[in-house]
Amino acid sequence: MIVQFQVDPQKCKRSGICAVSCPAKLISINKIDKHPYWIEGAEQKCIKCEHCVAACPNHAITIKKFREDEIRNNLFKIDALKCKYDGICATVCPLQLIIFNKTDKIPTPIEKAEKQCIHCGHCVAACPTGAFSLKTVKPGKLCVDFDGTLYYGPISLQTMKPEDCEQVNASLLPSAEQVGHFLRTRRSVRAYKSQPVDRATLSGIIDIARYAPTARNLQPVNWLVIENAGEVSLLTGLVIEWMRHTINEEPEIAKSMNMKRLVDDWNKGIDRICRSAPHVIVAHTREDLTGAQTSCAIALTYLELAAFSAGLGACWAGFFNAAANFYPPMKEALGLPDGHQSFGAMMIGYPRYQYHRIPLRKKAIVTWR
Repeated sequence: MIVQFQVDPQKCKRSGICAVSCPAKLISINKIDKHPYWIEGAEQKCIKCEHCVAACPNHAITIKKFREDEIRNNLFKIDALKCKYDGICATVCPLQLIIFNKTDKIPTPIEKAEKQCIHCGHCVAACPTGAFSLKTVKPGKLCVDFDGTLYYGPISLQTMKPEDCEQVNASLLPSAEQVGHFLRTRRSVRAYKSQPVDRATLSGIIDIARYAPTARNLQPVNWLVIENAGEVSLLTGLVIEWMRHTINEEPEIAKSMNMKRLVDDWNKGIDRICRSAPHVIVAHTREDLTGAQTSCAIALTYLELAAFSAGLGACWAGFFNAAANFYPPMKEALGLPDGHQSFGAMMIGYPRYQYHRIPLRKKAIVTWR
């Protein structure tokens, strides 16, 4: 049995009678507002005599009792000593899986909620008192395999506890003006230094990109980092092979994509496919997943912005991604898992030049209804 000491501030007259009546001296009085409260550890020491309840002339004191099975279920756990029964967890749940027990107002999952929950953690993140813990898949830390592959692991079925989640630091949040300037200042970089980006920096921007929103919080995005500049060049050569094939077999398509000029420039030593970037990062996932393309596109957008914030340049590698999907030798060279498809690729490197002005853009076309 778990017990909780509650005071109705509207009824309490701050007389201190409850504190005097407690045989275990578990109740103290706040020096500033004279409000009674339980001392630390009182929930374990309380003998449930309820002398405080009986002695209060204004019926302001309540000792709430909860059985463990009332606050535990197959989806989440509630700390009854922290819960303020404010309903925030139920309100922020995207699928409305949380209701309140009519008797004691304890948050409770609806029937079969554990099968519908997308483990987004909104309930944990929004609870102001840290009373909510969600049973979910705990993401692993970013690791580097023996062959240089980046992966998150190990993952395990654990509980998403409020103390395990990073606290929001309001002092680090940029102003609307700063965000606006940051987003308008971002440029697609097509001229790179040959200097490679260290693995820790590349891992860091991927670590930020994994927080991009995904359909039903599936978090399906996998990352392939082409770290070696020589391999980037070899893969770019395969893109050129695909273009040559397209020019011969499907000339109209090749013409519409201006492939001949791109191939001619490559023959002159000019790389207009990956722009001689030292790295390319590919976002891939199962091709049969609903929303896979959108999830990867949003994640790559996060990656590009994270790269900019880290002093890197980035640009979408559209021809690279097209060849990855339409040219079998390119698919084989990338070595993606069976059933996976590349849904976007990004050139990454240090920019050779800095931009000093924000270019003009068309006015937004808006229809107000």
